[in-house]
Amino acid sequence: MSTIDLKLRPTPAATASITVPAGASRSWLDWTRLTLGTASRVVLYSLLGLMVYAAAPAALGWSPTTVMTGSMEPRIHPGDVVVAKPVVASEVHRGQVLLFDDPDQAGHLRLHRYHDNGQAGQIVTKGDANPSADSTPIDRSAVVGVGFLRVPYVGTPVVWAANHQYGYLLVTGGLLVLVVLLSRGDRYLLRDERAASTTATASTGRRVQRRRERRLRRLQTAGGALGLAAIGGGLALTLVVSGGSHAAFAANVANPTSKLTAGSYDCLAETFADAPSFAFAYGETSGTTAADSSGNARPGTLVGGASFAAGSCAVDDSPYLTLDGTSGQVTTPTSFTGSNNVTIETWVKTKTTTGGELVGFSNSQAGAPGNYDRHLYMTNAGKLVFGVYPSAVKTVVSPLSYNDGAWHHVVATLSSTNGLALYVDGKSVATDTATKSAQAYNGWWRIGQLPLSGWTSAPTSNYFAGSLDSTQVWNTVALSATQVANHYRAGR
Repeated sequence: MSTIDLKLRPTPAATASITVPAGASRSWLDWTRLTLGTASRVVLYSLLGLMVYAAAPAALGWSPTTVMTGSMEPRIHPGDVVVAKPVVASEVHRGQVLLFDDPDQAGHLRLHRYHDNGQAGQIVTKGDANPSADSTPIDRSAVVGVGFLRVPYVGTPVVWAANHQYGYLLVTGGLLVLVVLLSRGDRYLLRDERAASTTATASTGRRVQRRRERRLRRLQTAGGALGLAAIGGGLALTLVVSGGSHAAFAANVANPTSKLTAGSYDCLAETFADAPSFAFAYGETSGTTAADSSGNARPGTLVGGASFAAGSCAVDDSPYLTLDGTSGQVTTPTSFTGSNNVTIETWVKTKTTTGGELVGFSNSQAGAPGNYDRHLYMTNAGKLVFGVYPSAVKTVVSPLSYNDGAWHHVVATLSSTNGLALYVDGKSVATDTATKSAQAYNGWWRIGQLPLSGWTSAPTSNYFAGSLDSTQVWNTVALSATQVANHYRAGR
């Protein structure tokens, strides 16, 4: 009797089915990676979308610009990208946010609100956070466009770079690299599922294949749902943060807690409050002419060893004037009638031990004058002095020295009511209430040099060696202590 020996062996399909429980045991890790990967891709796509949203209007001839200062807060912040839409002159009206050629800085732009009508059809502009209007009105032809879109915070890295905040850039770059890596962390799940589907056998593997296909569809559906939810949440958050792009440009917004000119100045938009007779920001990069930012067309002329020094355009790091202490000075083009109500204001930084004139008044535009007073100068010891000559030398002197290499805000006032006052860094340091007049003559304001022989603690040098910034003079106004403090808090 013959027999048949049947040798039963496990089929490859049966072997393949054993791997299912092992995959199931890893499901929590798979879901974690899927969630992180999807969220990271949403972040990347959202950032890309915002950048495209900010840049795409340029193809239509619109003008995207990054906001560098806080002068338009609270609706428009530093780091926002504002897109200005070109309009005809007849469509420009009061209340709109305008992007226009800066009247005080050739070749630059400024973003402020249409505040009022000026003379001869000109426009008076103002930053929402600023208490007073810009000193220089603009022509309608200077308007580049009207603010139409605001993309919040997309330009923040530009602000960080301009302010030399490289640490923020490095941290943000590192986080971006991490997000890119996380966005690829779940790719292996889809590859594994597809590979397993193609290797399943034709018998018992059909059930496994169907289970894997259902699982793959669930993963894809869940990923899509997470993506849509994240994108929707991101868009909602963007709308909440931005407060609505149109609203930012609809009307002026009061800022009752801000009582001073916004301190976030930059090279493009520095303005001066309280209507000075002339004001020099020293924002030029070359040449011998200091533009008058007061709007009164009284530019200064750099002479000898006077030159412009570059700054970063960050708060308290604006461009400035340097004087060599030997021949450097700045002269002014306009003769004034000597007044008994005067304010001199400047920022000063020096380590000099030979003193020198900061700002003064004389009956000669340049060269040796016959009459000179209303002096603001520094002694060899670094003390600050303000003096006049009604019939004799009358001065007030700071008790401390300021030739320490740091920037200091210095203001001197002569008032026909309150007398002499000297302020340093926003605070009164010396007064003389008895002296209420100065010598009467017509003359010119000069910066950096005047004769000082015979004056209190006369310095070795008439020429000042150091740096000056934001120099301005009120020829007929004595600022109040409150105004002086506000100017100091506004920064350079």
